[in-house]
Amino acid sequence: MSAALQRALGAAGPGPTPTPTPALVLGPAGSGRSALLFRAALGGPRALFLAPRALQRLPGARRGESGPRGLQRIQFLYPPSLRELLRLLASLPQSLPGPPALLLLDGLEQYLAGCRGPPAAARLSALLVDTASYFTGRLGADPQGSAPCCQLVASMQVSGETEAEDHLCVLQRYFPAQCWLCPDPAAALGQEDCGGDRMFRARLSQPGAADQEWKLGFGLDGEMRVSLVPWGCTEDPGAADTDRTAGAGK
Repeated sequence: MSAALQRALGAAGPGPTPTPTPALVLGPAGSGRSALLFRAALGGPRALFLAPRALQRLPGARRGESGPRGLQRIQFLYPPSLRELLRLLASLPQSLPGPPALLLLDGLEQYLAGCRGPPAAARLSALLVDTASYFTGRLGADPQGSAPCCQLVASMQVSGETEAEDHLCVLQRYFPAQCWLCPDPAAALGQEDCGGDRMFRARLSQPGAADQEWKLGFGLDGEMRVSLVPWGCTEDPGAADTDRTAGAGK
């Protein structure tokens, strides 16, 4: 269960929290994937944020949330290529001063661009899962640790290209939880007053829990505004993509 994403979206299910599973944030360009990952990093314990290049600005944060106190819990590293990312992941157990409780990878599609076939996606996914598992063991052995495990969340742009779909079929085996982002259909049809915000829907599907859905609004100031969609009023933003990739993986 991706507690990190639920925390970032401002809602958590009732009852005990199951053991977190790796989560994949999926959506088209400009749908707020980086903002969601960054907000997850701000709202929780110590985080390691990996991306192919430095963020031009700090997206998705609430006002006052991205101050020095919030940022000091996040370590940013920017391996520029798949080769450098694999090398970095292999060295993290020896190079980090302490284990993070949240491992975030933004821009997964950029690392896999140009890779032929699914083996590269499988290798990277396995190494990410193994790295998070290693940090989980370190956190469990740390008497001062407040987090029981290291949660893994990655983001990937989906555009319907065949190569991306081949990678996605592999990635879904390693990332059981998926959060699909897409433009809000009600806003697109002019049925809601968005106040100038860019509106999206986020649907989180994870094993052992009911799906949850949120509305995301991005203002001109870059702040992400979130509201939970009531049960019974949800639509599936990734239904077409989910059905297509599920069929391809059979």
